Amino acid sequence: MTYRLRLCQLSLAAFVLAASLSCSKSPAEHISAGDKYFAQGLINEALVEYRAAVLADPMSGEARKKLAAAYERSGDLARALRDYVRAADLLPDDAGIQAKAAVYLLRAGRFEDAKARAQKVLDKDPRNIEAQLVVARAMAGLEDLDGAIKQIKDAIELDPDQSQAYYSLGALQFNKGDRDSAEAAFKKAVELDPKSTGARLALGQFLWLTGRPADAEREFREAYNRDPKNVPLNKTLATFMLATGRGAEAEPFLRAVADNSKDVAARFLLADYYIAMRKNDEGRRILTSLMAEPAHWAMAKIRMAGIEYSEKGPQKALDTLQEVLSSQPGNPEAHLAMARLLGAQNKIDEAIVHAKAAISADPKAAGAYFLMGTLYAGKKDAPAAITAFEEVLKLNPRAVPAQLQIARLRLATGEAGKAVELAEQAMGSQSSPAARFMLAQALVANGELGRAEPELKKLAAEYPDFAPVAAEMGTLEARKGNDREARKSFERALALDENSNEAIWGLVSLDLAAKKYPAAIARVEAALKKRPGSAPMAVLAARTYMAAGNLSQTESLLKTAVQSDPSNLIAYTMLGQLYMSQNRLEDALKEFEALAARQTRPVGAQTMAGVLLESMGKPEEARKRYEAALSLDPTAALAANNLAWMMAESGGNLDVALQLAQTAKRGMPNRPEVDDTLGWIYYKKGMNSLALPLLESAAKEYPKHAGYHYHLAMAYSKAGLLSKAEASLAEATRLNPKFVQEAEAKRKAELK
Repeated sequence: MTYRLRLCQLSLAAFVLAASLSCSKSPAEHISAGDKYFAQGLINEALVEYRAAVLADPMSGEARKKLAAAYERSGDLARALRDYVRAADLLPDDAGIQAKAAVYLLRAGRFEDAKARAQKVLDKDPRNIEAQLVVARAMAGLEDLDGAIKQIKDAIELDPDQSQAYYSLGALQFNKGDRDSAEAAFKKAVELDPKSTGARLALGQFLWLTGRPADAEREFREAYNRDPKNVPLNKTLATFMLATGRGAEAEPFLRAVADNSKDVAARFLLADYYIAMRKNDEGRRILTSLMAEPAHWAMAKIRMAGIEYSEKGPQKALDTLQEVLSSQPGNPEAHLAMARLLGAQNKIDEAIVHAKAAISADPKAAGAYFLMGTLYAGKKDAPAAITAFEEVLKLNPRAVPAQLQIARLRLATGEAGKAVELAEQAMGSQSSPAARFMLAQALVANGELGRAEPELKKLAAEYPDFAPVAAEMGTLEARKGNDREARKSFERALALDENSNEAIWGLVSLDLAAKKYPAAIARVEAALKKRPGSAPMAVLAARTYMAAGNLSQTESLLKTAVQSDPSNLIAYTMLGQLYMSQNRLEDALKEFEALAARQTRPVGAQTMAGVLLESMGKPEEARKRYEAALSLDPTAALAANNLAWMMAESGGNLDVALQLAQTAKRGMPNRPEVDDTLGWIYYKKGMNSLALPLLESAAKEYPKHAGYHYHLAMAYSKAGLLSKAEASLAEATRLNPKFVQEAEAKRKAELK
C-alpha cells in the first residue's frame, strides 16, 4: 500500500512539475516546438505541444489548425474533424482551412455543413476547384445529382485539365445511371494525369462494378506500380482479391494498409483477414497487442472469440463474449458477435434478442439490421426479414446484399415482379454474379424467359460448376416446354450438389407432369433417407405426395416438418391450404392462426385467415383480418383486393374500395380476380370506359368463372353493346345458373 501511495505522489509531483513548466512557454513557443516534432515524425510529442498551445490560448486558430493536422497524421480522424471545424471558425478568412473543414464534414456525412463551408470559399474565390468539388459532392450526398453534375462541369470549364474533377464527374454520372458518360469521364481523368492514383483507382472501380474484372485489375496494378503504399488503393486491391476468390493474394495489400495507415481499424482488418484464412497465430499476435491498449480491449476480445470458436468450440467463444458484455453491457459489437454465434448454433430466437440489443445500442448499425433480417429469413418469417433489410436500405440505399435478400424473399413469396425490380436496382449499383443470378431467377419466375435465357447462359459459361445456375437453367427449359433439356440441366445440378433441393424438385416436377408418380415418390423418399431430420425435404416430399393425390401422407409429412422445425412457416401454410382443399376450414384456420402467432408481421397469415372466415360465412371477422393485414403492410395486394370486393358488394364507401383495388392491381398486375374487382368498382362508380377492358381481361384469363362473365355482361349492357351483353350473360348462365339468378335478384333489389 505504501509503495503504491508513493508512486501516486510521484506521479502527482511530476504532473505539477510538467504543468508549471508548460506555463512558462507562450502559445507560439508550444506551436514552434510542436512543429519541430511534427517535422521529425514524432506525432505524439507534437500533439502534447499543440494541446498545450490550445490550452494556453483557446482562441488561437493557428494552434487549432496545427492540432487538427497532428490528429489527422495520427489517424484520429474524429478529433481532426472537431479541430479543423474549430480552426475554421477562428480563421474565417483562411480559404485553405475552410476547404479542409469542408472536406472533413463531407466525409462525416454532414453535407449541408460541408456545402456551406465550401460555399464561403467560393464566395471569395470562385475559381477554387477543391471547393467546387466539395460543393458538388455535398449536393450529391443531398441527392441533388443534377445540381452536383452541373457544379463539377462548371469546375471543369474553369480548369479543363483537372483530373480529379473528371473522375468526380464520372462517379456522379455512374450514380445517375449514365454509364457511357461515366466511363468517358473516368478515362479522361486518366488521360489528363496517367500518374494519378485516384484517377486509376476510380476507373478500375468503375470497370469492376460494370463486370470487367480483368480490365479493372489492370488499372489497379498500374496504379500500384506507381504508388505501392497508397492506403485506399491497397484496400481496394485486397477487397478485389477476396471478391474474386484469390484470398491468399490479399495478404500483402492488407499488410500494406496496416503498415502505412495510422488508423487502428487497419490492424483489426488484418487480424480479421488472418482469422478468416485460418491463420490463427498471426491473428492472435495482432489481437493480443491490441488488447493491451485499454481503448481497444473490448473490440480485440470480441475478435479473439472468433479464434476461440475455431479452436475450442462455441462455449468458449460465448464465455469470452459474455466477459465483454459483463464489462460493457451496451457494447453493440459484442451483442452482434453473440447474435452471429447463436445463429450459427441455430438458436435463432436468442440470436434475435442480441441483434435487437445491438440495434438498441446503435440504431444506425446497418450490419445489425442485416443480421436480424438473415435470422428472420432463417425462421421463414419473410415479412419481418423484409422489414429488417429495408432498414438497411434506409441507412444505405445502395446496399446490394440487402436488395438481393429482399428480392429473394419477394420471389419466395410469389412476388416475382417486385423481385425483378429489386434485382434490377441491385444491378444498377453493382453488376455482380449474385445480382445477375438473382435477376435471372426473378425473370424466369416472372415469365420473362427471353430476357432470362441470355444471362443464364453467360453465367453457366462463367460458372460451369455452380449447381444453382444449372438448376435454374433446368427451370427455364421446363418453362419453355423443353423437358428433355430441363432434365439434363437438373441432373447436372444434382451431380454438382446432391443436396440441391431445386434440382430434386425440378426432376420431381417433370416426373409428376408426366404422371410418373412412383418415380417422383421414389426420388423424394431417397432424399428423405439421406436427410431424415430435414424439414425442407419433408416439405418437398409433401408437395410430391399432394401432387400424386396422397393427402394423408401429405398431412403426415407436413406435421413432421412442423415438429422438426417449428419455425418452418411454409409447412404451416401448406397445412392450412391442405385443410382448405378438404373443406376442413376450422382446422385450416387454426393452422393460420398458429402461423400468425409465430410471425412478427403476419400479413399472409392474417390474409388467409380472412379468406377462411369469409368462406365460413363470417364477413365481419374476415374484414377485421384483412384490415389487420393492411395495417401491417398497406401494399398487401390480396388483402386489399378482398377487402375492396367486400366493400363494393356490401354498399361500403366506393372511393375507399377503389383505392384498395388500385393497390391490389399494383401488387398483382396480371391476376383476373384483381381485374374483376377493379373493373366492377369502376362499373359501380359509373366509369364504364375504365371498367370494360379490365372485365374483358378477367373473363379472357379465367373463362370458367361465371361471375366474371356476368360482370362483363352488365358493363356491355351499360355501353349499349347488347349482343355482346347477351352472349356474356348466356355464358355466365351456362357456367352457373344459380349464381346468375342470385346476382340478378340482388341487382333488381338494389334498383328498387
